[in-house]
This record gives sequence, structure tokens and C-alpha cells, in this order.
Amino acid sequence: MTKKQLWIGLGVLALILGGYLAYRWSKAPARSAWMLIPSDALLVLESSNLQDTLSRQAQLNEMALRTTPIFQEALRSLEKLVWAPLDTASAVQFLHEKPVWYSLHPTSKDRLGFVFYIPIQSLQDQAFLNRIQNPDADRFRVLSHPYEGTKIHELLTVRNESLGSFVVLDDYLVGSPSTILMESVVRRMNQPFSETPLQRADVSLIRPGTLAGIYVRSSVLSAVLSPNESSTDYQSKYIKALLPTELLTRFRQSPTRTHLIGLSTDDIGAKGALAHLFDRQTPFRISCANLIPDQTTTLFHFSLSNGPRFGKALTAFINAEDEADTREGRRKLRPLLQNEDNGIYRYVGNEIALLRLDAPSSDRRLVMLIHSPNIERLWDRYQLAALLTTGTDRISASKPFLRYRISSLQAPNLPAFLFGGLFRGFDQNWLTQVGDYLVVANGQGVLQEYLQAVEQRTVWSESTRQRDLVTQTMRPANFTAYTRFNRAGESMASNWPQSWQQLLNHDETALDNVENLIYQSTYGRERIYSSLILGRTTRRASEAVLNRVFLQRKITLDAPLVSQPMVLDDFVGSSGVMWAVDNAQQFILITPEGEKHRLGSVNGPVLSSLVPVDFLSNGRLQYAFTTARSLYIADPVNGLAKLQSIPLPDGIDPATLMAPRRDQNRNLILLMLHRNGSVYGYDRQQKRFVSVLSVNNPAGEGVAAFHAPVRNQALSVVSVQKDGRLFYWNEHDGPIRGFPVDLKSEMIGPAWLETGNPSTITTLTRQGELIHIGADGQITERNQLYRPVRRGSFRLLPDVNQNGYVLVRASDTEVAILDRNGKQLFEVRGLRPGQTSIRYHVLGSGINLISVKSGNFTSLYDLAGRPVGDRPIPGNYPVELQFSPTRNKLFVYSTDNKAVQIWSVKLR
Repeated sequence: MTKKQLWIGLGVLALILGGYLAYRWSKAPARSAWMLIPSDALLVLESSNLQDTLSRQAQLNEMALRTTPIFQEALRSLEKLVWAPLDTASAVQFLHEKPVWYSLHPTSKDRLGFVFYIPIQSLQDQAFLNRIQNPDADRFRVLSHPYEGTKIHELLTVRNESLGSFVVLDDYLVGSPSTILMESVVRRMNQPFSETPLQRADVSLIRPGTLAGIYVRSSVLSAVLSPNESSTDYQSKYIKALLPTELLTRFRQSPTRTHLIGLSTDDIGAKGALAHLFDRQTPFRISCANLIPDQTTTLFHFSLSNGPRFGKALTAFINAEDEADTREGRRKLRPLLQNEDNGIYRYVGNEIALLRLDAPSSDRRLVMLIHSPNIERLWDRYQLAALLTTGTDRISASKPFLRYRISSLQAPNLPAFLFGGLFRGFDQNWLTQVGDYLVVANGQGVLQEYLQAVEQRTVWSESTRQRDLVTQTMRPANFTAYTRFNRAGESMASNWPQSWQQLLNHDETALDNVENLIYQSTYGRERIYSSLILGRTTRRASEAVLNRVFLQRKITLDAPLVSQPMVLDDFVGSSGVMWAVDNAQQFILITPEGEKHRLGSVNGPVLSSLVPVDFLSNGRLQYAFTTARSLYIADPVNGLAKLQSIPLPDGIDPATLMAPRRDQNRNLILLMLHRNGSVYGYDRQQKRFVSVLSVNNPAGEGVAAFHAPVRNQALSVVSVQKDGRLFYWNEHDGPIRGFPVDLKSEMIGPAWLETGNPSTITTLTRQGELIHIGADGQITERNQLYRPVRRGSFRLLPDVNQNGYVLVRASDTEVAILDRNGKQLFEVRGLRPGQTSIRYHVLGSGINLISVKSGNFTSLYDLAGRPVGDRPIPGNYPVELQFSPTRNKLFVYSTDNKAVQIWSVKLR
């Protein structure tokens, strides 16, 4: 063999070996991102659409993935590092259609952080990586340090602000805002890959046609729903029992593009009782949309096809939740529950729903709907259940309200005994029948407000967007949990662990983009089929019309008004009316069509707000208001109103009229403040004013407001005199021991009873000393608030309906609004001395506003100090405000000489 032939042979062998190695390399499976993700990941998500840019039109009309909670925070961790060193076009090109992975990890006791994994797919990607590793030296610098044989880079600005750390691998660019997390990734790379429960999902989380996939561990669901095992939030614990142990959800766009829908199929695992609970129960869509009011913040819904079968399986399911008190109540009901022929479940139909209605405070206003094919028998069975649990006959006689009959049963927690811990919170049972549904509320006032909403047709079936949500977006399901997040989100987030609050509940959070948060599930013997729906039914306002003040309507009058008009119900929507008093002291009813009807005369301008009250017990609500000398009761009938006049006792402040929200001892229906600080109430049974709280210093002078909450079904009253004497009274105990307390300071504002456990009283002196007083009359804390050089006085400012308060520091030309701890929220200057009034409005749906009337113009502000409306609103009197959640509009009623003007502001 010649030397030439030898070299040829070696070349051929090298070529064969190179080809073989190239073939093996090309056919070798790509490394999965699972092999890089540290095992402590709380959730893992993947998307090739998340990094896509979004047009302004899409932002207004669609629910985008990048503006969704969790996804937004994940994307921000990537954009901060990748977009900074690249120009926009290069970043978009680099990330286009890449299936980017993200994992969420704890970085400290109360912090969470993301790691992202960008696959490197082409030689062109290397050019982008080089630019990230060698950015513009005039703007950035890169520091590197080795860790377990891998070089970790950190990108910093020239001001030493860290934009994140990253590692460049052959197949991935891995980055994170946290260097600690990057070290965790390197440690994971150096460990042998062994499949864990986290990685037992497919290699990819996304499928063709899906926008993203997210995998959540069971411990994460438990921590978010029930962060504290000793918590008394039984509804969260019960919902946790209805969820799968793990969730692998793949998101797609809804047909209307206003919602994202996540679909999941998960093993039912050890939840045999759950599978048995819905065994052979055909799921249906929600069909009670005509009974769900617009002010519903939370809805839990069971869809059934066989009520008796559901009831039979419910015992095992409730026992599995280990609620001893619930089992004790069910033991008393055993004859009624186990009777398949004539038990209560025999008359349960296709739906059971629990509604929580909007409340400006933390009140739990609950309504339960039970469908029945035989509503009369279900009513009888429910009453029998009340007798079995209490052992005595306490069924009260029914009475009319609107066109319904309402009754009361003294059987606390009866819905929980019948249907499990999800239906806790019914200390009282107020019942009525609406069509084929038994309606149970946890208070008389709650039931009356619910029936008013049904009668006024302010329900889901009358709202086009909400109706489309129920009939198109939401799916047939055995169980549905719905939350209107922009109303209930703050209370939900307060129960999250601190780390999740830090991650999600921040300024400009994606939670603001979610109005509807819905979980639906259907249960088979081996699988749970889940849907997670995120989106909004309220159309986003474009910047062109957002915050603009529009004159919605102007109604001319025959004579000037002497006080602000009083608005009932939805006047703009033509389902309400307006009452007013002109300068001839004529009481006028104004219809939405502009018609005016004189209904009688009153003896002066109206000085109080309009207070709804059940005064006559005639099946409808009446409305109370005061002039300087009289209390007037207006009874709406046949579209008009009948007036009844009651003289006020001497010394009563007519502007302090209020009605306590209560469901027991409802004879004392109205309260007013005497000028010496004592409190009077109108007793409906005695038909006269009676003294509720008498002060032991009748020569003193009371401040212009008082607080009268209902706590543990007992009315409590807190009143303050200007010389600093604070009085506290309870209708069960009378004057509380340890009171009155002498604060030895001048007061110009009321005190507020915090109805927590234990209860405390908060007040603010004229000189700005914030004082907290215990229920025993001992001062627990004093805190002097900041006082500017200019002279000013402090006071506590309650909401016009006593649903909350803020603190105020005011001088002749300036006013500052403070939070409850005394921190300044914002300041308004340039006010007219002696011509300024300030009001606080809690309108529900998370809308809290301050109105500042200076001269003949009123300006509105939110609690961050942002003006609501692009200009002040003219008017002779303080404005009346209404917020419509269905229209997402604020309506402002003002007066101008001989006209009532209705202004609207579109809110975000």
C-alpha cells in the first residue's frame, strides 16, 4: 500500500466518522427545559406568544396574555434583561415565536422570583447573544463570576443598577432578576436528571392553537387558598377540596376575545368522595342569570341532574372535610337527610347557587338559591330542617315585601348543615320564593335589597355582556366559582401569603385587567376537567374619552331649587325618579322623561341625605329625609309618593339622619344626633323619638356626626363632645364601663368604632393627635400627626353612608386627605375661604372618591389624588354621586339655577 493510498483511506474513515457524529448530533433529542428548572419551582409556564407586541386597539378590546396576572410578571423579568441591550426590532426578532419557558421560585421568606429559559435555535441567535454579552459600553456593563464551572453574567447600567443575571448555554439563554436563582439553575444542571412529580407532564406545555401552558403544584393551590390552616375561611377550604391536586392548564382565546380560557384534564387522584359526589350528574350551563344581581361579587354554583343522588353522596364528601360542627348539625337532621322518598334532597332541582353581594365594608351579604321541581315541598322541608336543628318551633309569620312573602327562621348555619361548609355565614335565615327557586338570605336587609334588584331587573340576564359571558364564554360544568375581581379582589388578596401579595398585588398590577375570574370543573370517575377563565365584560375606555366629563342630561325646572335633589335608583337608565324642593317649598317628583309632579309641600330645604327605611311595614321601602324642623317619610306608590311629616325634638341636628343596618330589634329604625352629643332614635312601635344615648354633660356641645354600627346583632353608638368627652353605649349593656373618656383635647370630628375583635375606638383631635381607645376605656395609643407651619385643623371624615372614613387636615385655603394611619394621600390648594365643603364617597366596586366643593364648582379625586373628570363640575350645592358598574360610568347630579344637570365620567 502506497503512502497516498494510506492517506486516502484515513480521509475516508474520518469522513465516515464525522458524518456519523453529525448524524447522531442532528438526531439527538434537544435538551428539555425541565432539565434546567430547579425542583423548588412553584409553577412552570411556557408560551411562544407571550412576548408578542400588542396594538392599542387590541388593548382596548381583547384580553391579552401579556396583561394577565402571572404572565405579566414573568414577561417583565425577561424584558428587563433582554430588551435593554437590544433595540426593539432586534428584541422582537430574537423572541419571535420562541417557546420561552418560565419558572417561579421563592427567593426569600416573603419574595418570589422568575427564571426564564429562551431556546437558541439558529446561528442568527448567536449574533443577538453576542450583543447581550457585549452591550453598548456607554450604557451598560457586564460582570461575570464562575460558579461550579459555569460563568454567570450580570448586566448592569452605568449607574450600577442591576438588570438581571444570565447564563449562556449551547441551547438556552437562561436569565433571572435574581443571581441566587441563577446559581440554583447551575446546581440543577450539574445534577443527574431524574424525573420528579413536577416533570411528569409532557416535554412541552403548549399544543397547536394554544397561547400558553401553565403547570401549578398542589402546594401552591393550597397556600393561596388556605394560607393559614387555623383560618376560619371555610369557603376557601371547601373550594380547595373541589380542585384537582395539580393543574396543567393550556390557554386559548375565547371567541369574543374578551376572555382567556384555560383548559385542563387532571387525574382525580385520591379524591374518591369528589368523584362520587358528581357521579352521573350531567353538567348544565347556569340558567338562573335572571336571579343574579349586578352587585354580585362572588358566585358558587352547582349544576345537577339528580338532586337525590347528589344529596346521598354529600354526607361522605362533607365527612371527608372533617368539619366536626357541621357533622353534629347533620346528625340532628339525619331523619330528613336519609329519607330518599320524602327528604329535602328529593325536592332539590337542577341548581344550587351561593351569591355574595357587594358591600363597601367587610360584611358578608349572602344569598342562596335552590331550584326545585316542587318549591312548596322544598319550603316545607327547609322549615322542618330548622325545627330539627333548634328543637323548638320558631318559625315567624311571613310578611309582604314588594310582591313577595318573606319569612324568618331562627336556625343558624342551616345551609352549611344541609349543603356543606361552602354555605357557611348564615347566622340568620330569611326566606322567600321567586319562581321555582327558594331564596335564603343571611339578613332581612340583604333579602330586601336582593328582591329590589330582581324587581328592577338589574340582573345578569338584562346585561348583554354578562349574558354573553354566561351563555357563550362559560361552559356547562358541575361546579362553578365566579369572582368579580375588581370588586372582591382586594379582600381575596389580603388572604394570600405575603410573597404572593408582593408578586401580584403591586402598582400597575395585571390584577387590574381582570374583571371576571372563573373556575369551572366537571368530574368523571378518573379525571377532573377544568376551565379557568380570565377577562372582562366591561369594555376598556380609550384614552380619547377616559376621564372626560360629559353633560349626560339637563332637566329645566320652573323654579330654582333650595337644596340638592334626591335620586332614587337608576335615573339615567329610566328606572328611577328624582325628588327635589323648590324655592316655593314644593316637593317635586321628576321623571327620567323630564315630567314634573308636585306632591305637596315641606317646611324648608332638605338638610339630610335620603335614607331608605322600612317605616310602614307595608311591603315596600320608604325614604326618610329632614328639614330644619321635621322628619319626612316619603312612601313611593304608583310612580308618585305620599309624604308624612313628624316634628323633630328640640336641639336635634337634622343633618345627622341615619338608619342602622340591622336585622333584629328593627323598631329603632332611625337615629339622629342632639346638639349636646346625645343620640335620639325614632321608635316605630312607640311612634316617637326616644333617647338612645344620654350624655352626663348636657351643657356640652357635640360634634357634627356620630358612629352607630351593629356588632353581634347589637347596636352600638359612639358620640363625642367638642371638649373631648367620648361616650360609648351598647343596646344590650347600656353605657359601657370605663366611658365617658375625657381626652382633654378639642374635637371637631367624630369617633369611629372599629368592630374587630377586640373592638377599638379611633378618633382624631383638632390638633392632629390620632388616638386609639380600647373597649375598656383605656387609651392604647396616641400618635401626633404631621402639622405644617400654616395653621390647620384635623378631623375624621366618615363616608356619607358611614361605610368607612379617611382623615382630613384643613386650613382656610388648603385641604389634605390622609389615610387611617395619618399618611398624606394628596393635597388640594387654592380653595375659597368659608366656601368649601368636603365629602367622602364609598360607591362600591372599589370606587372611593373625595368631592371638594369650593365656591360653585366641585372637583372629584380618587384616594391617590388623581382628578376624576377633566374639569370641575358646576353646581350650587354639593353633588350627588352614583356609580354604574354595568356601564362603568360615574354619574354626577348637580344643580344650576333652574336646572338639574347630570354629568357622566367614564372610568377605567
